[in-house]
Amino acid sequence: MNYLSSALLAGVLMSASVHAAVALPPVISDGMVLQAGMATPIFGTAAAGESVAVEFNGQKKSATAGADGKWIVKLDAMKAGGPFELKAGTAVVKDVLVGEVWVASGQSNMRYPLSKASTAGEDVPKSANPKLRYFLNGKWVQFSPQTAPGFSAVAYYFAVELHAHVKAPVGIIENAINGAIIQTYMSPEAIGADPTATEVAQRHSKAAGQGEGENWRSLVEPVIPFGIKGAIWCQGEGNRDFPQTYPKLFAAMVGDWRKRWGQGDYPFLYVQLASFGPRTPEPSEGRDCVLREAQLKSLAVPNTAMAVAIDVGIEKDVHYPNKKPVGVRLAVAARALAYGEKIEHSGPLFKEAKFDGGKAIVSFTHVGGGLAAKGGGAIKGFVLCGADKKWVRAEAKVEGETVVVTSAAVTAPAAVRYAWERNPDCNLINKEELPASPFRSDKFENYFTRDSTD
Repeated sequence: MNYLSSALLAGVLMSASVHAAVALPPVISDGMVLQAGMATPIFGTAAAGESVAVEFNGQKKSATAGADGKWIVKLDAMKAGGPFELKAGTAVVKDVLVGEVWVASGQSNMRYPLSKASTAGEDVPKSANPKLRYFLNGKWVQFSPQTAPGFSAVAYYFAVELHAHVKAPVGIIENAINGAIIQTYMSPEAIGADPTATEVAQRHSKAAGQGEGENWRSLVEPVIPFGIKGAIWCQGEGNRDFPQTYPKLFAAMVGDWRKRWGQGDYPFLYVQLASFGPRTPEPSEGRDCVLREAQLKSLAVPNTAMAVAIDVGIEKDVHYPNKKPVGVRLAVAARALAYGEKIEHSGPLFKEAKFDGGKAIVSFTHVGGGLAAKGGGAIKGFVLCGADKKWVRAEAKVEGETVVVTSAAVTAPAAVRYAWERNPDCNLINKEELPASPFRSDKFENYFTRDSTD
């Protein structure tokens, strides 16, 4: 073989080697769903300086890999549809849909599988739908009786309900981990944003035996900047001992995710802690109550909504099997915030309490079609106290868009609470059948309202 032939062969081998280096992350793979209606990122790695051509649905884009080997292109906004085929260099991705993509994250009540849900027997057999896709454990799969039992039950019902209304393919990217505290989903920069919260977060992380940012590095960062419409979040149990710090961490995490995704302040929808534990004859509180309050306060973060779950929990297990209402409520919030439907998307939220003689007159936002008792009958779940701060169960009735609360034992009420127990007997809803959030009108401090010092 002469020198010229050797050089040509070496060039061919080098070219093949360079092209072989083009790689796509697992989230960009067969069966994926790309986000409709936005400039959609396609990204991966290649040899430094290599030009990568991307073709999809009649579009052709190209990018050059940087010194770190990373490259990215953005496809023009597309309408829902498919399936299509995507080519990136020599890589080919098949059976690609364009639709609505949501991240499903948090801890065990998000990870809780459909197979254990109380409605699994009815819904798993009819779960087949080629327009619904799920990304878990590094690959995309279609919804089917064979795959759906392992999906997050909350995310499953969210996707099914959303698909029924938006009439487009839906993709769910799940990255929930059992027992995770919120710090594990935060980048180091986000954790360090507030010095006070940082100190508490570090102490909590050490006590919980979880590394700060570990889920961020392994589960969140690898899918950024894949195009998404928004996120659903079910977490808080792991942080119940730190209710004062939680709103700061939540706001920092959401802001950091949005900044790094670079897709604006996308909707972030989350689930309030469900009821849990034994009921007691007399009013009794716990840290669950204050963590729910922390989640209620987190609605101050722009473009968020909260699904109340105070009515679905069970006494003996924090992992409640009745996940369908929660997924549906998140989908209702998505329809309002993400898709602009003019619907009531929240249960009643505390606005203010006025005290007039022996009455507490409580007003709400998100009254919707009106206040009511779930299942009819009397309103349950309210307690009153006077200046002595001794709480008693009280009578309540709807008057217009307010609830009037009274008790013969409290002639001069100073504060009112609703569902302020670990597992309250409560039933206030609006006529859209969305439950009211627990609340308190007071700011009394005690052991439960403070972050743990353990």
